[in-house]
Amino acid sequence: MQNRNLLAAVSLLWLLGACQVPSTSTPAASPEAETVSDTATDSSAPVTCDLPDAPSPLTTRENQPAYEQFNFRPQSIEITDGIIAVKTPYYTFSFCQGDSTWSITSTEAVPEEDSYSSLLQEMANPTYKTIEVNGEPYQYRIRLQADWLDEQIRSESDPSAVSPPVDRSDGDNAVHFELKTPDGITIDRQLYTLEDLKAADLGASLGPPRIAGAVAVGDDIWLAATAEQGEGNSGFASLIRYRTGTGDLTVQQPDQIQGDQFNAIAATGSPEDPTLWLGTQIAGEGNPYIPAHGLVAYKPTTENLTTYTVSNSPMVGAIPFQLAVAGDSLWVGTGNGVCQVPWQTPDDAESWNCWQFTATASLPATGVDLYPSFLADESATTLTQSEVEVLWLSQAYTRDGELSKLRYEVVYEPGFETQLVPGGYQINEVAFGSSEENSIFWAGRQWHWNGDRFVRGLDEVSLSLFGGGPYGLTSSDEPIGITQDADAIRGDFDLLLLTEESTQVRYYSGWVEGDSLEVYPKVVPTTPPATVSPNPLNSVVDVSSEGS
Repeated sequence: MQNRNLLAAVSLLWLLGACQVPSTSTPAASPEAETVSDTATDSSAPVTCDLPDAPSPLTTRENQPAYEQFNFRPQSIEITDGIIAVKTPYYTFSFCQGDSTWSITSTEAVPEEDSYSSLLQEMANPTYKTIEVNGEPYQYRIRLQADWLDEQIRSESDPSAVSPPVDRSDGDNAVHFELKTPDGITIDRQLYTLEDLKAADLGASLGPPRIAGAVAVGDDIWLAATAEQGEGNSGFASLIRYRTGTGDLTVQQPDQIQGDQFNAIAATGSPEDPTLWLGTQIAGEGNPYIPAHGLVAYKPTTENLTTYTVSNSPMVGAIPFQLAVAGDSLWVGTGNGVCQVPWQTPDDAESWNCWQFTATASLPATGVDLYPSFLADESATTLTQSEVEVLWLSQAYTRDGELSKLRYEVVYEPGFETQLVPGGYQINEVAFGSSEENSIFWAGRQWHWNGDRFVRGLDEVSLSLFGGGPYGLTSSDEPIGITQDADAIRGDFDLLLLTEESTQVRYYSGWVEGDSLEVYPKVVPTTPPATVSPNPLNSVVDVSSEGS
């Protein structure tokens, strides 16, 4: 079982590698830090940045699923000379603060070359990373001490060896944090044990830990420690503070976000009363990116915690992967776009500026056939407009492994109406993606209500890697697997009726053949709906409180 756990954990490490890089180029700033101006200094003429804007089209890469081309998950946010550069695996989205314009350039993802054996060794004996405070270097790392890791290392070094019995107790299987000070002192702090993990009902085995980021606030260092999840693997979300002036090291594990993973950390405010900003997510078997508590603002001095999600704030994406502070602005990079948030007034929705990363394609003059579902045999109409927004790309294979269908999902505003089986039922706990007010398990549970429609961002598309891609709006009597049909994967929809027996919706997307379009990335400013309505789940739902 641990072999399976490790394989799942290592695969997640490979998938999440782009998101594990701390944004060291833009450390979180205290009020005394250098400010990057959000506006041009010369009010008479906007400052331009002369940024190139020549992205290459989206493409399917070798040994990658087709939908990987929509991977806009930020690897870093770099702020230099009035330019905000959000770097993703295949594109860099750059914002010129002087004239508020965006440009996009293509980048090439660097493949990971670490061997399975080296990944195991890095878990047991990690490389130290460095953060400077007042010009002095402090080295840190987090390491795993676990029976299953020892067994895997022995097996990898000598596959024919029979592993000896393991003598460690749950209390000796543990995650340790280490810090080396400039004067050569090494501090070793046990963060938690397998016994602690089981007692908290967070998991059955220790997931590979990592430091999601480190920031300096005055003389203090704050670090966000987290762990990979999947197949019973998990860990505690831990916030570590080291006071360089006194040598004190403390650990906080806020109850409200246990079970989450940290992606990034930034800090604002004073060293005596900082606010820690955290990007969160969760993961599961075959689903490396699942929304959790979104952007979290945590006050260590009072232990007060506030969450900002796609359901209660203007945030353009559900999973913050990178954070950076410049002056009075917190920049939040998600898999669906980026937001500039005044960190002193984040509860003022009108003060947020957000942009969505999306894709677009020009249509031929003759138009293209539009299909109502991914596997539909007959087209429903012909798209004849000059340009269309592209939402997703799905593929299907024959039993022999041959590609049989490749289609883009595109926006289609007239929409299609459909009735899905089954309907919905209430559950005791909040389902993934469901309304917290109405815990409903239904076909649209992975979409969120934006005040006008149910919508689904790129980082709300849970990737079921074992099923050939994400699930969408589909009937439960459709075949499950690599040829599963879907009316929509990311299209907006209106909920018309929800009962125990069926779900009736009007969805605003359709499908076109994959060879019909050349698709390019695009940045679009987001605006709130003109009229905000209550979530229809609050009043329309007519479902039983029983069922499973």
